[in-house]
Amino acid sequence: MTTAVEKKTATFVPDPKANVVPFMRDVFTIPSNPREKPRLIGSQCKECEEYFFPKTGAKATCDNPFCPRSTSVVLLSGRGKLLSATVTRSHEGQERASAVILLEEGIKINSVLLDWEGFRDLLVPGTPVELVLQKMEVRETGETVVGYAFKMVTGRRKPKFPPPPAPPAPPAARRGAAPRPAPPAPKPPAVPAAMKAAPAAAAKKAAPKPAPKKAKPKQKAPARKKPAKKAARTALKRKAKPPARKKPAPKRKAAPKKKASPKKAARPKSKRR
Repeated sequence: MTTAVEKKTATFVPDPKANVVPFMRDVFTIPSNPREKPRLIGSQCKECEEYFFPKTGAKATCDNPFCPRSTSVVLLSGRGKLLSATVTRSHEGQERASAVILLEEGIKINSVLLDWEGFRDLLVPGTPVELVLQKMEVRETGETVVGYAFKMVTGRRKPKFPPPPAPPAPPAARRGAAPRPAPPAPKPPAVPAAMKAAPAAAAKKAAPKPAPKKAKPKQKAPARKKPAKKAARTALKRKAKPPARKKPAPKRKAAPKKKASPKKAARPKSKRR
C-alpha cells in the first residue's frame, strides 16, 4: 500500500534578481519571469522545414544532401513524450532516472527526469513530458549554473511513495520458556608466544650481568716414585746390554769374464795341378 508523502521538488525556478547562467551557451533559454517556461534552441531548414537540435549555426546548410538551403535559428516547444526510461542506483543508494524523449518537432534526445519518484507507474512509453531547469552548482562569484531536464506532466495527480520499511520485530517469547542467556562477552585476542617472550627477553637484557669467575690454575699431579729395588734392576740391565754391532755391507760379486772363442783352423791350400 502506498501513501502520499510531500517531497521537495528538484525543479529550479529562476529568480529575476539572481545571476543565473546556463552550463552551455545557445542550448536553451532562461526565462526572466517565473510564469514563462524555458525553451530549447534549435535550427530549421527553410526548404524541407526539418528541425535540428542543437542548432547548426546561422550559415550552416541542411543535413539533407538533396536540400542545399541554409537553416535558421528557432525555439523549440520543449514538450514531448517518453519513448523509454531507465532507473539506476549508485553505490550510495541514490536513484536516478534517464529517458529517451521524442519532441513535438520530431527530434529524439536523451535527458534526465526530475520529480519522478512518486510516479513510478508513469515511467512507460507515451507519458507526456515538458522542459524544466535543474540547478547544478553555485560558483564563488555568486553565479548559479543551471542545466535543462524534463519532468512528467501529471496534472492534478498526487505523488505516491512507498512507505519506509519497518524495523524487524523481536522474536516473540514462548510461554513458560526460560529467558535466553545473554551472549558471552567477546574474548580478548590471543597474544602470540613471540610477543609474550619479548618482555622477558628485554628484562634479561636490561638486568646487569654478573662478573665472570676467574678460572683456578690446574695443579699437576705429583709423579709417582718407583721403588728402589726396581730402579736398581733397570739400571743393571741397561749396563749389561752390549752395544749393538753394525752388520758389514754385503760384497758385490764380480761379473764373470767372457771366454775367448777359439779361432777356426785355416784350411790347407789346394795344390794346383
